Amino acid sequence: MPPILRRADDTDRPAWDAFIASRPEADLLQSWAWGECTALAGEPPARLLLDYNGQIRGVAQALMRPAGFGRQVAYVAHGPIWDRSAHDADRLFAWLLQGLRTLARKERALVVKLDPRAEPADETDIAALARANGLRPAPDLQAATTRIIDLLDGADQLEASWHADARRLSRRAEREGTTVTIPRNPDAAEIAILHELLTLAAEHGDFRVRSPEFLERLAKELSATNGWYLGIARVDDTPIAAMAFPRIGNRAYYLYGALRRDPDYKHHYGSHAVMATMFRALAADGCTSVDMWGVVEPDDTTADPAWRGFSDFKRTFGGLPLRHPGLFDLVTDAFWYRMRSIWERLHLRGKV
Repeated sequence: MPPILRRADDTDRPAWDAFIASRPEADLLQSWAWGECTALAGEPPARLLLDYNGQIRGVAQALMRPAGFGRQVAYVAHGPIWDRSAHDADRLFAWLLQGLRTLARKERALVVKLDPRAEPADETDIAALARANGLRPAPDLQAATTRIIDLLDGADQLEASWHADARRLSRRAEREGTTVTIPRNPDAAEIAILHELLTLAAEHGDFRVRSPEFLERLAKELSATNGWYLGIARVDDTPIAAMAFPRIGNRAYYLYGALRRDPDYKHHYGSHAVMATMFRALAADGCTSVDMWGVVEPDDTTADPAWRGFSDFKRTFGGLPLRHPGLFDLVTDAFWYRMRSIWERLHLRGKV
């Protein structure tokens, strides 16, 4: 008897989050908390789950984005998630796709975009599975490559896995008087520091800064399960760097980070101080690994040059390189999908 595919409601949240935490390839973007936050940004979640006698065997959280002309795009960010080790894993994936097709028709979505994540120990051929189910490869919306850091003992072994520059500069930061705090509660004043530094950093780079309300809601949602870690480096009373590391299960994610670009603080190495202190704190709390959330390798000729600088920094802290399978489109309205593709090509041509 197959599992029952149904819409999830608030009563399913504990089981949903437990399932996400249990799956090594699952991450923050399929957590219940993330969907609660994106709703504030105009992308409400639609959640599906596979229920087999009260046991969850797969989930898909689709963020509904307006696409014009009364249509939507359903984005299953870093998902869906299913039991890839099960004997019927391929059927679980197919059942989730069936549910997403039904959801798309109901919500007038012209396409469902999926980008399930890779995991070093997982041998699932996601690309082959996508082809077998009629999905189309599409340009990535998220980072295609990252690094996974093993936190080891959180002390000497961990530091030994870093590049010499990371060890040297994190120690230099301490000698220069850089101090680091790690607030675990949704403190609006501390989150305002993160937002301010992100906003300043965005003036030098092309990335979106979430609103203070979004960040506060994320901290509130995650702190309820002890999953919110915000590191702030200061020199005297001046914040010079901040990093947010949400945690799901045994893994944390380097989601946001920013450094104050001020010559007075150049040699206080705030980013190195926060990273080193954060890794130790996470390990002390039982966290076993960190996803660096987007890292390009030096020999990757396809990478965006804008990613080089912060990737160089991230790589000094070691980790195992990992490439994700990519983005796939489940087309549910061929006409409007084609019209949108034409519009995007014309829009891009006008930008060049």
